[in-house]
Amino acid sequence: MPGRNEEGSIIVVGAGAAGLSSAAALQHRGISATVLDRDSQIGGSWSRRYESLHLHTLRRFSGLAHYPIPSKLPTYLSKDQYADYLKEYAVAQGLEVLLGEEVIAVRPLVAGGSGWEVASNGRTRKARVVVIATGHYCEPWLPTWPGSESFEGTLIHSADYVRGADYGGRKVLVVGLGNSGAEIASDLCNHGTAEVSLSVRTPPPIITREMFGLVPVQLLGIVMTPLGVPRIVDWVGARLRTHALGDLSVYGLAPAAWGPFTARRPAVIDTGFVQRLKQHQINIRPEIESFDARAVSYTDGSSEQIDVVIAATGYHTGLEKFLQVPGLIDDSGQPRFCSGGATAATGLYFMGFDDTVRGHLFEINRNSRRLAGEIERYLAA
Repeated sequence: MPGRNEEGSIIVVGAGAAGLSSAAALQHRGISATVLDRDSQIGGSWSRRYESLHLHTLRRFSGLAHYPIPSKLPTYLSKDQYADYLKEYAVAQGLEVLLGEEVIAVRPLVAGGSGWEVASNGRTRKARVVVIATGHYCEPWLPTWPGSESFEGTLIHSADYVRGADYGGRKVLVVGLGNSGAEIASDLCNHGTAEVSLSVRTPPPIITREMFGLVPVQLLGIVMTPLGVPRIVDWVGARLRTHALGDLSVYGLAPAAWGPFTARRPAVIDTGFVQRLKQHQINIRPEIESFDARAVSYTDGSSEQIDVVIAATGYHTGLEKFLQVPGLIDDSGQPRFCSGGATAATGLYFMGFDDTVRGHLFEINRNSRRLAGEIERYLAA
């Protein structure tokens, strides 16, 4: 049968949503793949996230290829519910997933030829096709601020944050106003933290999960993206946000420095942050300048004593650590090629790295189906 391969000829690196959906989409076309993941369990990265985390995208648009999320689950799944769905998905699709296999090198099998060599801590395998699906959130990034090594308080990355109750009665600074930063700051307020501050370098657009309590914001992203007029959509969106949330500059938060459709980045979804801000339970601070033993200084010259700093400063892909093919990733570690499409390296593909306003999981479903078609055509050539 054209497109069907011998066992092990297709390797998918990463058993998160992107990797599993890719393998299942291939399986749907009669093409088997082996999925490798460094974790000890499917859905492990979701299980370890902070307890209050829920999806911002609708159940209907968060399922993976050829196996929707069961309708008995809520509209917005908790992180544990989504982790369980991934486990169920792998079993239902009959995927071959090898856990505890940390990939340490992906390199061409023969210089100038075709084929790939994938080395892991378990063994080295040969493959005709490799799909890199390790995603955005592979390596937590913790900046090094001047004086941070002398800070006597607690300094952690948001990846290590579990629950607000762990910080009751303490003065906490959250660094970074993305979705994680906003949600962690709100969670801290809900659990008796003495004082919550939030350091903001670049103000993002903030929008409610349902516009005016009626229309899920994800639907707007899905409908508006194909129109091809991002500046106009962002202009309208800015006015809708102001109407829905008010002027947040009154509470210390400057207007958004970018628009989600123009920048092709998701906005911050408000699930309680704005209410806490308006109740003066969250204090907006400028960018961090430096640390000393007990205090944090900001770029406006102010400083304050802080007990705990939680850096919601994002992640690096970590691709440069194992992908031994020049020219495929940029200086920030992001792929230069769209997920689900061909790259400059024949037989190597990326999945799950694209930013989107339609929902990361929505795009993974679409792109994994497209990827399966690309690979089938490549194998049949």
